[in-house]
Amino acid sequence: MVEVLASVALISIVAAYFVHIQIQQVQERVVEALAQDVLTLANASMTYFSQTNEWPDQENGDCDDLIATLGGLGAFPVAVGGYQGPDGITLATRCEDTGDLGRTLLISVNFPFGADDQAQMLMSYLPTSVNEDVDDDEGPVVTHYVATPRRASERYRFYRIALEERGIFRLSKPDCPGRRNDPAHILLPQAICMPASAQGLGGYFFDEIDDDDDYWELQLLVADGEENNNVSDFMEFSGIPTCDGNRVYVGAITYCETR
Repeated sequence: MVEVLASVALISIVAAYFVHIQIQQVQERVVEALAQDVLTLANASMTYFSQTNEWPDQENGDCDDLIATLGGLGAFPVAVGGYQGPDGITLATRCEDTGDLGRTLLISVNFPFGADDQAQMLMSYLPTSVNEDVDDDEGPVVTHYVATPRRASERYRFYRIALEERGIFRLSKPDCPGRRNDPAHILLPQAICMPASAQGLGGYFFDEIDDDDDYWELQLLVADGEENNNVSDFMEFSGIPTCDGNRVYVGAITYCETR
């Protein structure tokens, strides 16, 4: 009888061990899939940023609906009711201004109460994540940080703009994240037909007449005589500038200049 009881106890211990291992393996697979979802979402968001210079849904709601925005573009699988993760686990997104680095994307994974082991396991898969402070009766929250892609703030945009009355035109400013990224531009006009000159192309100067948050308003001036050291040495066009009957265009490049 003693031998039977000992055998039953041993079998129970072994069975409990294997059940524990099985549960742990299931949890690991759940967390691995969850980590993959977070990384896929981060990669899709960075691709979006590289094309538009902002996070998905950045301007509408500080990235609150980032998942739905990417889902609508087919960049992230989203069901009718939104993100469908493991039971009781939800995702939330937001983007916050971090000063010099621009807006950082934050992807938060909200676990049900008592899932602290899963939360710790997820952090091991996501090195750039933190375990948020929550109340004792709340489930753990792990937030993954996605930094602004640096190349996006340095991308160049090209424009070809026709001059309007008096040689005035507007140039849209790029969206430069952070306090040390300033909008900048490079301007180059086509050949300028100067009044009372047979040479055609002469000295020129771009005068900034308005500096708005969204655009520069600029005016092309041409050299008036041989002296061109001061703004007063340049003259403005009368009417819409033309050259041999054709409109005069300005080629422009905008970019973000890091101080």
